[in-house]
Amino acid sequence: MSIKKLEKRITDKATEEAKLFFDNEKKKNLDELKKFKEIKNKEFLMRIEKLLRDIESEAKKKIDQEERKLERNLLEEKRILLGTLFSLVEDRISSIKKDLYLNFIKKLILRDAPIGESVLLVNKRDYKFINKKFIDDINKELQKSKRSVKLSTKVVDIKGGCILKGSEIEVDDSISSLVEELREKEEIDVAKELFKESG
Repeated sequence: MSIKKLEKRITDKATEEAKLFFDNEKKKNLDELKKFKEIKNKEFLMRIEKLLRDIESEAKKKIDQEERKLERNLLEEKRILLGTLFSLVEDRISSIKKDLYLNFIKKLILRDAPIGESVLLVNKRDYKFINKKFIDDINKELQKSKRSVKLSTKVVDIKGGCILKGSEIEVDDSISSLVEELREKEEIDVAKELFKESG
């Protein structure tokens, strides 16, 4: 065999081995690259998912805070509206016709005057309306139940209604107190009616 043929054979074999080595290394590198890409993709997706969860959680927190704030504001507005409504009720009662109003006061006294003699206190405006005949008529009706009232010479700072001072107890039948009592009993029903959901 000539030297040239031998050289060619050696060169061909070396080239073939080199190509085989290169192909194997290339395949290994491609496999490693593929695995690396898969790992990095997984890591990236996990980071994205965590980021999205964090954003969602933060957004939910902010939405909840805003909803609570709106609910508080709405509740405050409802309270103000109800306060205005019950204040109008007070004004309406104290501005009804004189005879109806005096009848209203009479009913309060007949209902709530304590046993024994009590002092009747009213505001400055009502003091002018209440005369001896009014008190005498009430006392006639109260006589059966061992109760009586006398009109105080002092006036009290109330919107309307009256205060009855007995020897042991004091009854606050002022309009403000009566409306507050009504408010405590009826506020839930009034609010339901006033703030009905439409639809």
